[in-house]
Amino acid sequence: MGIGNTRRTLTVLSFAPNDVVAATGNETGIDLQDYEGDMTLILDAEAGGSGITYAVKVQDSSDNSTFADVTDAAFTTTTANTALVESLVVNTDEIKRYARVVITVAGGTGTGAVSVTGLARKKYA
Repeated sequence: MGIGNTRRTLTVLSFAPNDVVAATGNETGIDLQDYEGDMTLILDAEAGGSGITYAVKVQDSSDNSTFADVTDAAFTTTTANTALVESLVVNTDEIKRYARVVITVAGGTGTGAVSVTGLARKKYA
């Protein structure tokens, strides 16, 4: 028996497109209905300037309207003026249908680019 028939490719999901972030904000919810199992989320944040920190967390929702924090689904808050690349895993079977990230900007002045990318597997057809 070959493994060729059991392989499934990962789908790339953009939870926060690479963009300069100057203020706290909620990203758009992503429908996870067609995905199952573990999803890896990758935060890539550049140094935001003197005193700037980014706190990024995952929230979920059943209706893509009312969101709440997902337990144990927050990245390490960045250190002021320091870049950070980090990953965390969220099981799509254990959260609600929609997920989004919230980026909280705190500290001094300045801006930096931040992105959050998800890697997830589609359910079998």
